[in-house]
Amino acid sequence: MRRIILALAILVPAVAAADTRKLPITADVGICAHPKEVDRNTGANSRIRIKGNEHYYLFNFDPAPVRYWKITSATLHVKLAGGKLRRAAACTVPVAWTEGTGVNRDSKDETCYLRRRAPDSERTAPWTPGGGTMLDATFNSPYMMWSAADVKAGADGWLAIPLDARLVQAVAVGLSHGLVLAEDKGQSGGNHDIFTREQSNARPYLLVEGTPHHVAGGLERPPCKVRAYPAAGDFKSGAMLVDTTWPGRTDVLGSRVTVHQPIGTVGQRVAEYVTFADPRVVIEKLLPLKAGDWKWGVNVETYVGPQAFRSRSGWVAQSKPLAAPKVAQLEPAATMKRIFVSSNGWRVALYPAEAKIPHDLAEPTGPETMPVPVVARNSWLGLQAVVFPPGGKASDVMAYMFEFRFRGKVGANRADLARPTVAYVTRVWYVRQGKKWHGEVAAKPALRGGRDVPWKLNGVPGQRYLPLLLDVWVSAGAEPGPHEAEMIVQVGPDVLVRPMIKVIVADVTLPDEFHIVGSMNAYNSPAGAMGVKTSDPKAYLEMERKYYRLAHAHRLTLSVLPYSQSGSINWRGAPALAGRGADCRVTDWGPWDERYGPLLSGEAFTARHRYVGPGPGKPIHHLYLPLHENWPSQLAGHFKPWPPPKDYQAFLTWAADLPPIAKCIDKDFADGWGAVYRQLRRHVEQKGWTRTRYHVYLNNKYYFRNRAKGWGRGISLWLLDEPMFADDFLALRYFGDLTRRAGADGRSGEAPAFRCDYRIDISRPTHQRDWLDGVVDLNICADKLYDQRRLIRYRRERFGETYWNYRMPPSFGPDNAPWAAWPIRSYCWGATGTLPWQTIGSDGDLDKADATALMYPGRRLGFDGPIPSLRMKAWREGIQTAELLRMLRERAGWTDVQLRAWVGQVCGLDGWDKGMDPPADAPIVTFAGMTSERLAKLRRAALAALAAE
Repeated sequence: MRRIILALAILVPAVAAADTRKLPITADVGICAHPKEVDRNTGANSRIRIKGNEHYYLFNFDPAPVRYWKITSATLHVKLAGGKLRRAAACTVPVAWTEGTGVNRDSKDETCYLRRRAPDSERTAPWTPGGGTMLDATFNSPYMMWSAADVKAGADGWLAIPLDARLVQAVAVGLSHGLVLAEDKGQSGGNHDIFTREQSNARPYLLVEGTPHHVAGGLERPPCKVRAYPAAGDFKSGAMLVDTTWPGRTDVLGSRVTVHQPIGTVGQRVAEYVTFADPRVVIEKLLPLKAGDWKWGVNVETYVGPQAFRSRSGWVAQSKPLAAPKVAQLEPAATMKRIFVSSNGWRVALYPAEAKIPHDLAEPTGPETMPVPVVARNSWLGLQAVVFPPGGKASDVMAYMFEFRFRGKVGANRADLARPTVAYVTRVWYVRQGKKWHGEVAAKPALRGGRDVPWKLNGVPGQRYLPLLLDVWVSAGAEPGPHEAEMIVQVGPDVLVRPMIKVIVADVTLPDEFHIVGSMNAYNSPAGAMGVKTSDPKAYLEMERKYYRLAHAHRLTLSVLPYSQSGSINWRGAPALAGRGADCRVTDWGPWDERYGPLLSGEAFTARHRYVGPGPGKPIHHLYLPLHENWPSQLAGHFKPWPPPKDYQAFLTWAADLPPIAKCIDKDFADGWGAVYRQLRRHVEQKGWTRTRYHVYLNNKYYFRNRAKGWGRGISLWLLDEPMFADDFLALRYFGDLTRRAGADGRSGEAPAFRCDYRIDISRPTHQRDWLDGVVDLNICADKLYDQRRLIRYRRERFGETYWNYRMPPSFGPDNAPWAAWPIRSYCWGATGTLPWQTIGSDGDLDKADATALMYPGRRLGFDGPIPSLRMKAWREGIQTAELLRMLRERAGWTDVQLRAWVGQVCGLDGWDKGMDPPADAPIVTFAGMTSERLAKLRRAALAALAAE
C-alpha cells in the first residue's frame, strides 16, 4: 500500500496557483530567404524584417524559470519599427544555433538561411542532415509543430503575438531550440520591421503563464516500434522507421528519438530526431561505428506537458545498405548504313529524331553507319532522313516507303507476320529564332511547292536539302526480331536513291494505358487556332477532336481548361445549371456530353476516324472539371465582404485584412459545390465514362486583377495556382475539403467508379506546411521536385500524393534531347507525369519560334488539322522510354534510389551513387549530357532487361 501511495504522489502533481513569468529574449537573428540574401547574418542588427516568405525572425529565451511548468499561455511582445504586421506564425526549431555578430553581412561562418552555427562548433553546417535550409528544418518539416494568431497592436508601437502554449512548452523541456516567427499575410508585399534585443529600449520578451509542477521520471513506457525502411536507404547506409504512436493519448507534446550502437558495454549515440507532428519518424544515414555491426538501439523520450516518459527498443538489427542494381553488359549494337549515295550524286543521310540539322548544311555529316534502332511493340520510332540533291536544288521530289518486312527466322506456323507500319513521311518545316533557323514542324505539304528544294514557302536562307521525318508505328502484334523497309526517293518517274531502313522489334509491348503521363495544357479550345468558329458547332468539335487525336497518338493528353481568369465558363465547358445551394441542379447535359462524350468513351480514337497509335478505343487519360471558385456558385453572391476594390493596391490591402476564407463564404456556396459534384459523378457513372481521371483544379490568380498590366479581368481573391501565402493555401484547403466531403458522400464502403483527383499546381512546396495534408491527390510541382527530395518522398508515402513535373524544357537549342530526357528525369525523381504550361501554337508561330507551340495549325501548309512539332516527337520518345523504366522498376522492386542508380550507370551520369544527396548540379539530378546516343542506349538496355526476364 505504501508503494502505491508513493507512486500516486509522484504521478499526480501538486496543485499550485497559476503564475506568470517575464522571459527576456536571449538570442535573435533575422533569417533572409531572398535569393540574394541567403548567406546573410543579422545577429547584431538592432532591427530585423518579417516579410512573407522572404524574412523570418529566429529567437530563443532562457526556459529555466518555467522548465517544470505546465504552461497554459504565452505571448511574445515585440516593438514595431515599421510596417503593419497583421498575423504571425511560430514554429519549433529542432537543432541548436547561435545568433552571430553580423549586421546585414554575408558570411559562411555564421547562422543564415542556408546554414547554422551550433553553440559548440566553430563551423557552420546545413540545418538538416540532407543539406536543407532553415525553412526545411522548421515550417517545411512534417515533424515540427507550428501555430498562427492575429497580432494585437498596443501603445507606442508594441505588438502582442499570442503563441500556442505547446510551442513554449517544447522549448521549456528542451525539444525545441527557440522558435521561428513568420508573417502569415503576405499579399500586400509590405515590409514589417521589429526591434531586436540589441535595441536597449525596445527589447522583445515573452510573458508566460502556467502552473508549476513537480516532475518525476515517468513510470509508464510509451510504445516504440522499429522496422527497416529500405525506401530511405542508400548504397552506404541503412534506414529505419520508428513509430512512437501512443494509442489513447491525445495530450502528447512531442518525442525525442535517439539511436545508439553498442561499443563495448556502452551505447554510443549516432542519430537524434525530434518530432511533434508525425509519430512515425524516418531515421536515415545509419552507418555502423564498427564495420559490419548493423544492430541499433532506439530510445524514445516522450513528453506530456513537462513530464517525460521513456522507452527503449533494445538492440535490433535494421536496414542495411541497398544493393546497387547490376547493369548487364549490352551486346554490341547491330549497325546499318546511314549515308546513301546514288550514281548521279543524290545523297540521303539518316539522323536521330532528336537531332537538329543546320539549315544551311551542304552535305551529309557524321559516320557512314549507325546503330539499328531497337523499339518496343505498341510504340513509335522516329528518324530523320535528309535528301541532298546535286547542286542543292530540285523540283517535285517525292519520298515514300514500302512496308516493313520481317528478316528473322520464321517458324513453321508464322508465315503471316504482323509488321511495323509507316504512318507518316513528312517534310520538316523550319522556324526562325532571331538569325537562327530550327527544324521544328512535321509538316504535311500537300500544296504550294512542298516537294521543291529549297521550299520557297518556308523561305529558309541557304537551305540545300529536303528534310524529312519518318514516323514508324510498331503494332502490338509485330513479330519480335529484325525488320527492314526500303525508302524511295524519286523525281517524277525516276527513282534516284533507295535507302534501306532497318529496325529491331523487341519482345516487349508497351501498355495501352498511359501510366507515364504527358499533359498538354491549354487555356482555350485549339479549334480556334485553326480559324474554326463556335458558330459552326459541328466543325468546331471535329477540329478540336483532331487535336485530341494527335495528342493521344503521341501518348499525350490534351487538357483544355474549361473556365477563365474572369470566372466565366468557356464554350460548352460546363453543363447548364439552375437553383442555389443544395438545390443547385444540372438542367441540360446535352452540349457538354456532345463535346466530351466521344473523348470519354474512346470513340474519338478509333479506326473509323483513321486513328493510328497507342490506346485505340481508349478514352483520354484525364479531364478538367469546371468546378472552381466561381462555378457552380459565383463568389459575388456568396462572399462577404463584397465587392473588392478595383484599384489593385487597394485590393491587396483589402485582401490582407480579410478573415479566413471559411468565415467569408456562406453555406450555400459549399452546398452548391457538393450538389453539383455529386451530379457530375452520377452522370459519368451512368454513361460509363469511368476510365478517365477527372481533375478538380483551381488555376486562377489575383494577379489578373491588375489593370495596370492590361488585365483587370480576374475574379480570384487568392493565388490558387502557384500559391505563396497562408490565405492562398487556406483557400486551396477549403476547396479541397469541399471536394473530399462531396466525394465521400454516400460512398461508405463502396469502391468509387468515378475517379476524381483534387489537383494543385505548387511551385513552392516549401511554403505549404501542413495545410494540404490529406487533401491533395495530384501535385504538379516545378523544379522543387529535384531539390525538395525528402519532403516529396514523405508526401508520396504518407499521403499517397502523385507528382507531375511542371516546366518547359529548353527549346530551340542544339537538339531536342532535353525534351526526350524530361519524362525520364522526372520519373527518376518521383514524378509520373510531365506538363508544359501551354502547348497550342498559332499560325504566326510557323514564322517565329515560340517555345509554347507544340501543335501547330496546318492550313497554311495544306492540311486541315493540327501538325506536330519535333519537340513533341522527342517528348513522346521520352515518355515511351520512361514507360519502359516503370515496367522494369516494378518487375525488379526497386526504390527511387535504385532506379536512378540503374539509369545513371547505363547513361554514365555521375552522382547516381549518392542516394538522396547528390549535389544540385550533379548529372543524375540535371540529366545534363543526355545525348541522343545515351537515350538510345538507355532504351536498348531497358528493352534487353525486360526481354531477358
